[in-house]
Amino acid sequence: MDNILIIYPILPVVLMNFIVMFHMRYMIVKAIKKRDVKYKYFRAYEGSAPEYLLTSRHHYKNFFEIPILFYLLCLVLYMIDDVSAIDLWIAWLFVLFKGIHSYIRITSNYVPYRAYSFNVCVFLLFGGWIILVIKIL
Repeated sequence: MDNILIIYPILPVVLMNFIVMFHMRYMIVKAIKKRDVKYKYFRAYEGSAPEYLLTSRHHYKNFFEIPILFYLLCLVLYMIDDVSAIDLWIAWLFVLFKGIHSYIRITSNYVPYRAYSFNVCVFLLFGGWIILVIKIL
């Protein structure tokens, strides 16, 4: 199997990261314009902020948690030159469920659906890491 194929699933996750970042910036501008928060709030993020702004910031921070393990998994698989079909399935399913999680988070933020999609992402990532460890050992 062509090793470069494991890099392709990284690209949509990076794109999602930028989309969420731009969404967060939009929410910051919205909060300032609506006077829901004062500009000085952003010096130390102390004080109260509207829920839509906190949700957006938290969602952006999430992209520097679980996805980091995804990037690392894909890059290690690429480096050891041992990409299988199951690795690609896991990677693309992770992308799908991360996208679902992101969509839910930005729109309805309905916790049961959001939690389900997050848990699927974690399960897929955990499985991918187990497979990687087996390959290395």
